[in-house]
Amino acid sequence: MEAISITNLSMKYDNQTVFSGLTTSIKKGSVTALLGRNGAGKTTLLKVLSGQLKPNSGLISVLGLNPFKSLEDLRQKCIMVTENCHLYRNMTKDNLADIFGPIYKNWNRDLFEENIAKLNVPADKKISTFSRGMCRKLQLAFALGAQPEVLLLDEPVGGVDAIARDEILCSLIESLAEKGVTILLSSHELHDISGICDHVIILDRGRFAVDADREELSQSIVRVNSVLENYIGFNLSDKAVLSSKMKGSEVELVVKGLSEEQIKNNLLKEYKPKNIEISSLSLEELFKAVVSNYSE
Repeated sequence: MEAISITNLSMKYDNQTVFSGLTTSIKKGSVTALLGRNGAGKTTLLKVLSGQLKPNSGLISVLGLNPFKSLEDLRQKCIMVTENCHLYRNMTKDNLADIFGPIYKNWNRDLFEENIAKLNVPADKKISTFSRGMCRKLQLAFALGAQPEVLLLDEPVGGVDAIARDEILCSLIESLAEKGVTILLSSHELHDISGICDHVIILDRGRFAVDADREELSQSIVRVNSVLENYIGFNLSDKAVLSSKMKGSEVELVVKGLSEEQIKNNLLKEYKPKNIEISSLSLEELFKAVVSNYSE
């Protein structure tokens, strides 16, 4: 069942298109990585989904709710943790929980305190003394205390040390997914999130360059290494080739949507490959290949 549905979504700022024609659906209980270069529109998309920004056109449904017609209901079920920590700096974590916790119908103070302890957030210090990473952990603990059904995370481990990063990604997020919470997270820490996401969306040049399950993605975009007999004048302009590197007669390609047979008998046939080795890519390698070379 879908937790988030987006159809033909478009957004402009000052007549500059941020994204256009975005369409996707995200399953309930999934962990989806939203990737893109700086300025690609990731934060804007998250703000649209949470009802903070209204798009120019398109349809959105989050847990069956339209963010712009049922915003109060949505805020009880869908929470966004922003990259910038908007917290009252004169408060302590108890002040935050006492004042804002009761706003949420499903607020669970015990769960909040449990995650405060897990993330080693100081109990009695004012937020003004917190580092950026500590503020991020407090925000996350508060969001989890509200027990949302959908959690939107904008750079959840930015400015967080390596140990806390593991706690957030491996412990908290995995446990949330097990409970059926839908998580959509934007991050530049590709190595860290690769092990927890089961769906990947890459937003590039105003559209979704990639939108696929991890398993499907590992099969559809692959690395091809080959030694070519006829390598003089090697030049590939095929749209299926996202990137290529050449060293003498050895070639390394990143290829999208081709079978091994198509690679051998069509793509490389005229270059007479002596051998072909196909392997999967890390999330970081895949991201670099797609955003550098993607075309329709």
